Amino acid sequence: MTQTCDYLILGGGSAGCVIARRLAEKTQGHIIMVEAGKSDEVDPAANDLFLLDDQTADYDWGFLASTLSGRAPELNYSRQKLLGGCANHNDCAFLFPPSSDFDHWASLGAKGWSAADLAPYVARIHKTVNVELAPTHPASRAFIEAGRERGLPEVDFRDAIVPGVGLFPLNARGRRRQSSSIAYLHPLSALPKHLEIWTETFASKILFEGRRAIGAATSRGTVRANRAVVLACGAIQTPQLLMVSGLGPAADLRNHGIPVIADLPGVGRHLLDHVSAPVVWATREPVAPWQVCPFEATMLLKLEDEAPAPDILFHFGLRVREKYGDHPRLAVGVPAVKASPNVARARSEGTVRLASSDMRDKPVIDLNYFSDPDGYDLALLIRAMRFTRELGHTRAMRSLCSAELRPGPEVASDADWQSYIEDVCETVYHPSGTCRMGDPADPKVVCTPDLKLKGLDGLYVADASVFPSMVTVNINATVMTVAEKAADLIV
Repeated sequence: MTQTCDYLILGGGSAGCVIARRLAEKTQGHIIMVEAGKSDEVDPAANDLFLLDDQTADYDWGFLASTLSGRAPELNYSRQKLLGGCANHNDCAFLFPPSSDFDHWASLGAKGWSAADLAPYVARIHKTVNVELAPTHPASRAFIEAGRERGLPEVDFRDAIVPGVGLFPLNARGRRRQSSSIAYLHPLSALPKHLEIWTETFASKILFEGRRAIGAATSRGTVRANRAVVLACGAIQTPQLLMVSGLGPAADLRNHGIPVIADLPGVGRHLLDHVSAPVVWATREPVAPWQVCPFEATMLLKLEDEAPAPDILFHFGLRVREKYGDHPRLAVGVPAVKASPNVARARSEGTVRLASSDMRDKPVIDLNYFSDPDGYDLALLIRAMRFTRELGHTRAMRSLCSAELRPGPEVASDADWQSYIEDVCETVYHPSGTCRMGDPADPKVVCTPDLKLKGLDGLYVADASVFPSMVTVNINATVMTVAEKAADLIV
């Protein structure tokens, strides 16, 4: 069966929901958005934070990733299969990056993506998405006071991304997330008639006539798009779908028997992420339940004097979870909290590659942490880990915690810290950059600044894949910013 629309959006996550709503407001053309997961409105329990750890087929794609070059894939790399995507399962932190991040995008060839260019789209999000400060758990307050003891000011990070300590702004309203599906689409029954949301519908291939995208093959049949196909499947599955459809590094595609429509060497390359490692402390008493999410407090440091913005971002956790499945890397067995600094603008680049020509097979994700040639990422994280340990010696943290469990006092030298970090390094679940936009003359660029696939017609990418460089903070607000602008570029 073949159905026809004007605009076909593949992926109903943080970006896709925004694009669907804005296109419906801007045009009377028929819009279909395809999402493989269930509706979060039909199953509101899917909004539960704890499902971030549940890599079942119901809500998660169950991906694994390699952390270091040559290491077997063993890190749980959660990507949500649900309307609203990862914004319905993440830790709800909602920060807009400093102006220097967007200005850097423009300097890398993403014309029209400076901070001044994007300010109207940020304002639109503020009018649509409720943002409030996290509640303050007593343990989170102890962490904030520890930062103050170390000379950091207490900051409202809704106002500025500057060195300091404070509470995370959350895209939430009380105990309910304001994911893009909730903020932009709910109630689904009230959506305009020319916007259709197809949940539990799997897209397996983009269809072409010559070099023009004309639709997609899905589990509900073929969908033809008269005006545009928009990819919003996220930084892992957007490049995967492009590659199984014949767009990507030609040699890799031929190795999987995929006919090459366009040789785009940058597809699936330039994978960016925020790499972190935790310091874990035993607490004197069990940690009381939190209200919304277990990551309420954060801290921003600027360790390099020449850095344009803070270069370390913390997540202070009211729980310690194991991201390596059953491996006891961080198993503690006692009440504990952790502070995880991450490299805010990490320079290492990983890859997303195909395991086969079938979209149903999980892609091969190599995060390739600490591979930057100058060793910036590792050196900066070691400095941040030393600072984190010192936080444990403050009066505020001593009142909360009884001992450092991980890495433990035996880790002292830079070599010790390197060994510990390489063993336990974790993701903050911020993949981006795998279809980066920029100057079309750059052979590694995949999308032009108008978000079109280079050298093709009728095909756009509008999600974290297009980031030219990593942003300093959690990426959800930036993904929505990309989506807001995308709607203006598409129509």
